[in-house]
Amino acid sequence: MHAFSAAMRERFDVVGRLDTELSAAERLQVAAATYRPSRARWTERFYKSNRGVELRSRHARAGLATADAADVVFQTHALFETSDARTVMYVDCTHQQSMAQWPAWNPLRGRSLERWLARERRQYHAAAHLFAFCTETATSLATDYGVPADRITVVGAGLNFETLPEPDTDRDGRGDTAPTVLFVGNDFKRKGGPQLLAAFADVRHRIPTARLWVVGTPHRLPAEPGVTQLGRIGSREELSRLYARADVFCLPSLFDPFPGALLEAMASGLPSVVTATCGVPEMVVEGTTATTVGRGDTMISELTGALVRLLLDADERSRMGAAARRRVEERFLWSHVVDRMAPAIERLAAPVATQVSR
Repeated sequence: MHAFSAAMRERFDVVGRLDTELSAAERLQVAAATYRPSRARWTERFYKSNRGVELRSRHARAGLATADAADVVFQTHALFETSDARTVMYVDCTHQQSMAQWPAWNPLRGRSLERWLARERRQYHAAAHLFAFCTETATSLATDYGVPADRITVVGAGLNFETLPEPDTDRDGRGDTAPTVLFVGNDFKRKGGPQLLAAFADVRHRIPTARLWVVGTPHRLPAEPGVTQLGRIGSREELSRLYARADVFCLPSLFDPFPGALLEAMASGLPSVVTATCGVPEMVVEGTTATTVGRGDTMISELTGALVRLLLDADERSRMGAAARRRVEERFLWSHVVDRMAPAIERLAAPVATQVSR
């Protein structure tokens, strides 16, 4: 989120940044209390721990006690409570959304779940204003939590590259001609990885030289013809090179609030094949920057068809990739997001636009 912080500082007088993260001893305490043999379940219980929220809230309140100069307190996500009327909150998705669309993100049951939802509702109602990543999240805030619509603004999110990649003006004229599909995502199952693997096997029957690069997932995948698992890539430069060498980006997520990797691919001039989940329909323009497939019984066949069409049509790839790049340039830089936030923040901070960010 460094690029976001920089954009905020360009627009506002940021007087401080509060660290609400758990100390090593606190992390150990929460980890012990939430332990499960399954690492995936343990991770979700750790981050959805009511005890963890209490500890982070304590850090936030202690920091704010010395932040009298701030007119607005900016909080990202609802993982701690400030109990401060100056707070505005930036929300990617609500717990009600994730419970309905991806139950694996809800490890809570009974009274623990009731406490989580009650605290979340309390925070949303107490906030001076809410910034939603997408319209679906704004709708959940209004319908599931009862927040008045005039206290919610849909602002999207921005590209996390420090600078826009240099446009590749000769993507199809390079020496490496193998048609390449790129997938980037740590949560392979939630992001539609198994469906993509099944579709790609069909793609290989029609385009034997096609290849699929899988970036991000830490789990070893079964060996499949044409599929290369690249693991996690920490270097932005190396990731940029992969975007530049690929022909099509594919992210057929089953649930994905606002995938940053999609913005990275678009900024790199790649056409995309995606599913219409959460904020994705607001990120892409169907038929212009991306092809959207369904998430139902025909998902794999639709993925296959969309990938084959794009891999075989260089002109269409070039047209869609250029449109995707323009869309990021015009709408999805962090400066654009801050511009969309500014009216609410300036109204709350009047006459001086001063902010504390997390």
